[in-house]
Amino acid sequence: MIIKSFSLNYEKLFEDYKIIHVYGENFHLKNEIINKVSNIYKKNDYKVRIIKEDALKSNVEILDQYLNQDSLFGEKEILVIEDATDKLLDYIKLEELEKKLILISENLQKKSALRNISEKQSFIACVACYDDDEKSLQSLLRNGLASLGVKVPSETIDQLFNINKLNRNDINSGLEKLSLITKDKKIDNETLSAFFNTTSSFDSFEISNALLMGDKKSLNKILSSFYHFTINFNEILGPLKYKINKLIDIYQFNENEKNLTNMVNNYKPPIFWKEKTIVQNQLNRWTVDELDLLLDKINDIEITCKLNYEISETIFNKFMLDIVSKKVLTNTYF
Repeated sequence: MIIKSFSLNYEKLFEDYKIIHVYGENFHLKNEIINKVSNIYKKNDYKVRIIKEDALKSNVEILDQYLNQDSLFGEKEILVIEDATDKLLDYIKLEELEKKLILISENLQKKSALRNISEKQSFIACVACYDDDEKSLQSLLRNGLASLGVKVPSETIDQLFNINKLNRNDINSGLEKLSLITKDKKIDNETLSAFFNTTSSFDSFEISNALLMGDKKSLNKILSSFYHFTINFNEILGPLKYKINKLIDIYQFNENEKNLTNMVNNYKPPIFWKEKTIVQNQLNRWTVDELDLLLDKINDIEITCKLNYEISETIFNKFMLDIVSKKVLTNTYF
């Protein structure tokens, strides 16, 4: 059953649907929905377990245990399957499923079998997550401020978006911080600007693209824009890993194809036309083995930054420069 992303009732999702299927290209919105759904399950004493669809191929027993066996200790569990595609239907007959399940997919074509089943079956909540435009983001901010009882003139909100390239995560984070401290129904522009700004004029996906393309000019511009802010390595590493895994998946989808243009054009689900040139340039720069190694390096740097949090910004800046120069492949970070 199709459920609109802007009208979600999370308690109802938990109570009324056996399967929740979230798909689409909006990374921030999918994360927001899954986090809220997971919190509802946790509040009802469920243990949330996450696994990627590809991992099920070599660990089918995990799925078998979840679907067919009860916990020896009476623990409740909800399985979240990431990167779900039509291949999942080879392992699970959704119509016969007795346990609850959460599925997360990238953008699925209309002819996708998994999407068709999710949209038509009444026991499945199918939520499409399309990219946010500025109008929908402004609406999100206005509604959030209104729910807190905070009055802000429309021109002030317009100015926020003119200065910053806000995304859904920036807005939700700002609203959360504002809810903890605000007692007044009115706040000044300076206070509002302090809560609602992105880490830079670039979002994390643009930073990831610049890194993987080796675009030194763009990266220098990005780093300059961080002058007044602290870089949160966690905000960049998530989208960066997402981009790298996407490139690896394109290579694996086209194992016998050598032409990069064909690799990009043949990939399913289709790559958005605005991204095709960027993706092709990234594939031209990195082999699949180098991308696998880069993922390992990212895991190293994440641990290093967490263990050395006081100097994590300096460490991570150096790491980003090493990605651009590809010295990351030989340098050690842990």
